[in-house]
Amino acid sequence: MDQRALKLEPGEIVPVDIEIWPSSTLFRKGEALQLTVQGGDFSYTKSNPLPVEHGRIPVSHARTVNRGRHTLHTGGRYDSHLLVPVIPQDN
Repeated sequence: MDQRALKLEPGEIVPVDIEIWPSSTLFRKGEALQLTVQGGDFSYTKSNPLPVEHGRIPVSHARTVNRGRHTLHTGGRYDSHLLVPVIPQDN
């Protein structure tokens, strides 16, 4: 695996895959999924705790050199999607 740092030029647009940890969340009819993209690990605090149903201790990633303002380009010529599996109900 190539481990070189390949820095971008200001304004350069590149495709990225953003890691989303798996969960076993059941969504019922009328409920919604909200996706938040941020430049670091989600911070859980006393007023914003990790939901009990997750049943795990949050893990942090190593610090990166990723700084500054980032723009997500979506739609049109920019393929942007969230891949979510749908598990059919048992009959």
